[in-house]
Amino acid sequence: MTTRENISIPNVAEPSDPQAGSQCIRKGNLLFISGQIALDDGELVGPNDPLEQCRQCLRHIESYVSTAGGTLDDVVSLDIFLADIRYRPAAGQARAEFFNEPGPSATVVGGVDLAFEGLLVEISAQAVLS
Repeated sequence: MTTRENISIPNVAEPSDPQAGSQCIRKGNLLFISGQIALDDGELVGPNDPLEQCRQCLRHIESYVSTAGGTLDDVVSLDIFLADIRYRPAAGQARAEFFNEPGPSATVVGGVDLAFEGLLVEISAQAVLS
């Protein structure tokens, strides 16, 4: 039986409450990345800029996948949560900057109240490592 392995990166804190789960879990060749936000070392990246916040979320996702031994080509699915659905073009642009064609499947949800003030975007990901 394959065990779960916690994957960490230095600039993203793990939840202080162990019951809250982990930022990233690997089980076998599957990687599950919790919703990433535009905080880097606790500082908001891209205030009032949905494109830069999307990029920062995807940088975190790229770091987790790389730390687990994969590449962004291993990402198969994204869940994108937007404070305002009008940020959808920014999310699409960021996806195009980070992923080769065909990009991962994605669910996009708008009108979401995110966890911290100033956040415009949250993105979670699933990957199948080669």
